[in-house]
Amino acid sequence: MFERFTGDAKRVVLDSLAAAQRLGAENVEPEHLLLGLAEGSGTPAARAIAEAGLDGEMIGAAIEADLVAMLEVVGVPASLVDATPAAPSADRPGFGVHGRSALEQALREATRRSERRIGGEHMLLGVLHAPSPTLTRVLARLGVEPERLAALVEVEAAAARR
Repeated sequence: MFERFTGDAKRVVLDSLAAAQRLGAENVEPEHLLLGLAEGSGTPAARAIAEAGLDGEMIGAAIEADLVAMLEVVGVPASLVDATPAAPSADRPGFGVHGRSALEQALREATRRSERRIGGEHMLLGVLHAPSPTLTRVLARLGVEPERLAALVEVEAAAARR
C-alpha cells in the first residue's frame, strides 16, 4: 500500500512515527497521524486542519492531556504523570490497530474517488473515519467536530484539483 502514497503522505507517516516516539507511545494511532498531518504545510489536509483552528502544538498538548486524564481515571495522579516525562523508545513504534485502520480507510477514500495515489487528504479522511476513542476525545477536547474537519478537507482537496 505504501507504494501508492504521495511524497507528502510518506512524510506524514514518518512525522507520525516520530511524534508517537516523542510522546512515548508504543504504537502510531490516528491521533499521531493527525499530528503528522498538521505538521505539513501547503497540503489540503494541513490547510483544513489550520482552517479548523488547529496546529501541531495544540494537537500534541491535547494528546498529552488525554493521556493524563485517562491515567487519572485508573488512579494515577496527574502530579505523578507530570513528574515522569515521556520516555521515547529507542525502537520505532509500529502501527496500532486504530492506526492501521486509518491507513486502510485512507486507501478506501482514494479508491472511492478513483484516485490511484493516496495523499494527505485521503489520510485525514481515513483518520476521521477510523473508529478511535482517543482521537474522538482529543478532537472533543479541541472543540472540533470530525464532520466539520472532513468537510473542510473535502473543500481544500477540491480546490487543489482545480
